[in-house]
Amino acid sequence: MRQRNPLLSSAKRLAQALLVGAVLSSPGFAQTDSTAARPPVDSQSAFRPTIGLGAGMFAFYGDVGSDHSGYSPLVSRFGYELRASAPITSWLEADLYALHGRVGVNERDFKRNMNFESRITIGGLQLRYNFLPLVRKERVVEPYVNFGFESVEFLTKTDLYDGQGRRYHYWSDGTIRDIAEGAPNAAQAVEIQRDYSYETDVRELNADGFGKYKEQTFAIPVGVGARMNVGHGFDLRVGATMHFTLTDNIDGITNKSIGDRQGKAGNDRFLYSSVSIGYTIPMARKPKKTRFSTPLSSEELDAIVLNEDEDGDGVRDFNDDCPGTPTGVKVDAKGCPLDGDGDGIPDDRDDELNSAAGALVDSRGVTLRDDRILKSWLAWKDSANVNIVASRVESFGPMRPAKAPTKRVYVVKVGTHTEGISEEMIQKILSIPDVRTIEKGDTTYYVVGNYDAIPEALRRELELKGMGIESVVMAEEDGRLIDVSKESAAERAKMVGMGAGDENRDVIIRVQLGAFRNKLSKNIFSKIKDLVVIQGDDGLTHYYTGSFSAVNPAANHRVQMLINGFEGAFLVAFREGKRISMKEAGARVTGSEDLRTRPTPGSVARDKVRYRVQVATFAGNVPMDMMDKLLGLGDLEPLTSEQTTRYFYGSFVERREAEDALQAVRAKGFSDAFIVGSVNGSIVPAEDADTLVR
Repeated sequence: MRQRNPLLSSAKRLAQALLVGAVLSSPGFAQTDSTAARPPVDSQSAFRPTIGLGAGMFAFYGDVGSDHSGYSPLVSRFGYELRASAPITSWLEADLYALHGRVGVNERDFKRNMNFESRITIGGLQLRYNFLPLVRKERVVEPYVNFGFESVEFLTKTDLYDGQGRRYHYWSDGTIRDIAEGAPNAAQAVEIQRDYSYETDVRELNADGFGKYKEQTFAIPVGVGARMNVGHGFDLRVGATMHFTLTDNIDGITNKSIGDRQGKAGNDRFLYSSVSIGYTIPMARKPKKTRFSTPLSSEELDAIVLNEDEDGDGVRDFNDDCPGTPTGVKVDAKGCPLDGDGDGIPDDRDDELNSAAGALVDSRGVTLRDDRILKSWLAWKDSANVNIVASRVESFGPMRPAKAPTKRVYVVKVGTHTEGISEEMIQKILSIPDVRTIEKGDTTYYVVGNYDAIPEALRRELELKGMGIESVVMAEEDGRLIDVSKESAAERAKMVGMGAGDENRDVIIRVQLGAFRNKLSKNIFSKIKDLVVIQGDDGLTHYYTGSFSAVNPAANHRVQMLINGFEGAFLVAFREGKRISMKEAGARVTGSEDLRTRPTPGSVARDKVRYRVQVATFAGNVPMDMMDKLLGLGDLEPLTSEQTTRYFYGSFVERREAEDALQAVRAKGFSDAFIVGSVNGSIVPAEDADTLVR
C-alpha cells in the first residue's frame, strides 16, 4: 500500500488556502492598499528592461539514444542561461539570450553501444506571449509561451578509449573489455571501466565519411513556462523550451551512417528545462499600492475550505490526499485509489492485479523480466553517470591530476605506425635527440620539437629532410595532433631556396630499458618523463629513455635506471640514422659488441614487483556498513584518483600468496575482489607483473 506523506497533506491544505485567497482577490472584491501581483504596463512604464540568470538541464533528442527513449528529460547535462528582455506591449516581451552547456547521451543496448557529448553555445532572439488579454491582470502566476530564432554552435566528442588508451569493446554479458568478444584471443580480455572522458572528436573521426561538416546551425526555439513575481523587482521563471535545429549532425549519426551506426531521417533537437531569476530595472515612478479585503465571515471561509469535494469521491478536499481522482474509481479513507497488490499502481491503472509481493513492476503494474531490468539499469546508469560502487570493472591508467589550460604548440611528425616498423626506421627515429611518442588508441606518432611558432617548426622540418627523414609540421593540443598544412603553406613558400640546413651528424646515446613480446602497462614507466616506445616489425616492443651526446652522462642515467629497478638497462648509440657500437660512440669497451636488439626478460628488479588484492572501487562516499567491513580486513591501503577511490589489501612477493589472500578476502563478503600487480608502487595488471618475474 502506498505510504502517506503528512508534509504533502499540509502542503495541499496550504495550497487550498492560497487558492481561496486568490479567488477573494478578484476584481469583484473591495480594494484597499496591498500590492497587486503584477500591475499592468501603462504608458509611463512601458519600457522596463529585465536582466536574468538561470540554470537548467539539456536533454538531447536524436539518433543516439533513440530520441531520448527510456531517459528522463531531467537526467541529462547541465546548462546556463543569460538573458536581457523588455516588454513590447503589455502582453508581448522580447528576449535577447545566450545559452551555454552540454548535451549528450550514453546508449547501452545488446546490439548497439554509442555515446557522445557536445559542447553547445547558443545566441538568439525570442518573443514571449503572456496571455494578458485572456487572464486577469492581478494574477499571481503568469503563464507564457515563447518562440524565436537562434544560432547554435556545437563541438561533439565521443568516449572510445579509457585513460590508458584501451578501446572499449562491449560484450553481450553487459561488461566492457579491452578485446573484442569475437577475437581469437578473447580469453585474455580483462574488464575495463568507462572513464566518461570524451576524448575523440566525432568530426575528425569521420567514421561515416561525412568529411569536415559545418559545426554550426540555426534553430527555432518553442517553449512554455510560468513567471511569478517574488517582490522588490525580482521574478522567478520556470520553463521548458524545445530547440528544433536545422542539422542532423550534432550526435554525428544520420540516416546515411554505416551499418549499426545508421540512424533515422530527421534533424536533431534538444530540450532545455530551466529555472531563472530576473530583476526588472525600476522606473522613477512607483505604482500605487492597493489592499484587498473580503466581506466573507470566518464561518463562510471555513465552509469553502472544509466542505468542498471537487473530485466527488466522498472525501472532502481538506482531508483528500489524492485530489482529482477520476470519476467512479474506488478510494480509501484518505481519498486515494485502491491498490490491492501493493505494487504502487492503483487498481484502475493496473494491468496485473495480483503482482507478487516485492516484485518490480512497470508504469502499468506488470512485473519486469530480468532482461528489461538490466537494459533499464544500464540506460539509467550511463545517462545519470551517478556515483556507484564499482566491482571488478577496472582501468589501470595513472591517477589523473586536474587538467591545465590547453596550449597549442607546433611539432614535426617524423613517423607513425599501427603495427611494427622496420629496424632501419627505428634507428633513424632514435637518432633524433628530442624524439618523443604520442599514443592515440592503436596508433603511435613520433614527433620532435616543441615550438611556439610555425616558422621555427618549418626550419626543423627542413633540417630533418636533409637527414633523409620524411617529416611534416603539425600542431599539438592536449595530446592531439592537428593538421596545419594550410597555415604553414605561406610560411613554407617564404623559405624556398634556403636549403635543408645543417645536417645533424652528432652521436645520440640512449638507455634501452627492455624489449618485450607483449606491450606493458604505462604505469610501470610512470616516473620516466622522456619514455620512447617503439614496436618493431620483429614483434617486440622496445622502451628507451634519455638522449645524450656524451658517454658519461648516458652512463649516469643508466645507473639511475638500475637503481629504479630496471635491471636490463643498457646503452645504445646512433649516428646519422644508424646504430653504431658504443666503442664508435667513444666508450671504452672490452670484448665484442652485439648490435642486434634482443628481448630483455625480467628487466625490472624482482624486489620491485609485488602482487596485491584489489578489494573494491568506489565513486563518491563509502557507505558506513561497507567501511566497517573494509576496516575489518586490516592491512588495507586506499588510492584516490580524480573520480574514484580504490582499496588494496596486502603486498605479496609470490602470485600464489596473493591467490590465498584473495580467497580469504572473498570469504569476508568481497566477492568482486581480484589480483593486481604493483611495480615501483604503481598499479598494473597482474599479467604484466607475471611477465616481469618470469
